[in-house]
Amino acid sequence: MARDHLQMTLVHETSNRGKPVLDKWSEIEARLSRIVDEHVMANPEGQTPGFDSVEVVRGYRVIKCDDQFSMHFLTNVIGEIQNSWEGLKLKLIPASKFPRRPKARIWVPNMEFVANQLIPYLQAHNRSVLMTDWSIINAEAPQRHSMSFLLLITEESLGPLEKVENKFRFGIRKAQLKTFRSASPEEEQDKVDGANDLLTGIQLDDTESEIGNQ
Repeated sequence: MARDHLQMTLVHETSNRGKPVLDKWSEIEARLSRIVDEHVMANPEGQTPGFDSVEVVRGYRVIKCDDQFSMHFLTNVIGEIQNSWEGLKLKLIPASKFPRRPKARIWVPNMEFVANQLIPYLQAHNRSVLMTDWSIINAEAPQRHSMSFLLLITEESLGPLEKVENKFRFGIRKAQLKTFRSASPEEEQDKVDGANDLLTGIQLDDTESEIGNQ
């Protein structure tokens, strides 16, 4: 995906983040679709642009352009509407250049709760680390005494995480996080055992779960 120069990423210009775009995507998509429709209807014999924007990769909306004409069309349109939403300035960059966000794995007690409650709870109980743009990539297979989640975090949160030694308050324990700055979690597999501080005497399963929905 990242090597194809016809695939573009829509971001918020001042931060290069994808979440502000995702939050407004339904409005942005409707506006862009209306402009494309108007162009096609006004040019029945002319070249028509083609796109596919169903994928969200690492928290960024990716727009695949059919050809060079489509990419130029999209670039021009984004330039015209980039300031249409208060607090959001749209910017289009090649998908190959969008930021590779760090990931983290967290181990928590093996308890029943809905996955989408995890980040709000962590934020409420650990206010020194801003988690506004965090999301869950994958809820991994439960182990005997714990369960783990692979998270998509932000570069800005790495410093505050270091200050708390990558440990979060969670219930009656400190939940350990293992961050992955450059390598994938699979490449860091041999280092994961160091995150076992919170699970003294408990054997972690060495098998990694597949990462989904990236």
